[in-house]
Amino acid sequence: MLLHNCVLNYWSFDDLDEDEVVSALVADEFPSKLASHCLRVFASRVNSSGTGKWKLEPRLVCLHFARLVLRDEKMRLESFMEEWKKKIPDGMEGRFEMLEGEVLTETIGIETRVYTFSVRSLPSTPAERFSILFKHRSKWEWKDLEPYLRDLHVPRLSMEGLLLKYTRRAQPKAD
Repeated sequence: MLLHNCVLNYWSFDDLDEDEVVSALVADEFPSKLASHCLRVFASRVNSSGTGKWKLEPRLVCLHFARLVLRDEKMRLESFMEEWKKKIPDGMEGRFEMLEGEVLTETIGIETRVYTFSVRSLPSTPAERFSILFKHRSKWEWKDLEPYLRDLHVPRLSMEGLLLKYTRRAQPKAD
C-alpha cells in the first residue's frame, strides 16, 4: 500500500513526507504505528534534523519482492528474474547483487536455481554459523560465502583469521 500510494499521489521515492505517508495509510485503515513501521523498514531518513522526510531504499523494496516471489521455493533463475522484475515498481531497478546474503544459487547440469537462504537466520557466533553454513553446503566459493560472514565481528580476529580457524581450503583437481 505504501508503494501504491506513492504512485497514486505522485510522490517521489526519494522525498516522502512522513505525515503525508502516515495519513494516506491511516485513510486506508492501517494503524499509524504500522505506517511508521513501514517507513523504518523500507526507507531511511533523508537527513537527521528530524524534518520527517524519507527515501525508499531500492535494495530493501526489491528484497521484499524477491522474498514474495520465492516463497521458500527453489526456482529456475530465469523464471525468478522475470517474475521478480515484474513485481518491482517502475523507477526502481532490481539487480541480482542486491540479494547477496538473502538468496543462494545452485547449478545442476545446465540449470541454475535460486532459493532463499538469509543471513538473518544464522547464529551470531562464528562456530555455530560456520557449522550451519557447511551443513548447508560442503564447499563454498568466496563470492557466495562472504555475504554470510560480513557481519561477524570477533575481537582481535580478522576475516582471514576466521576463515583459517573454521575452514579449510579445497583445490580443484587438475583432471
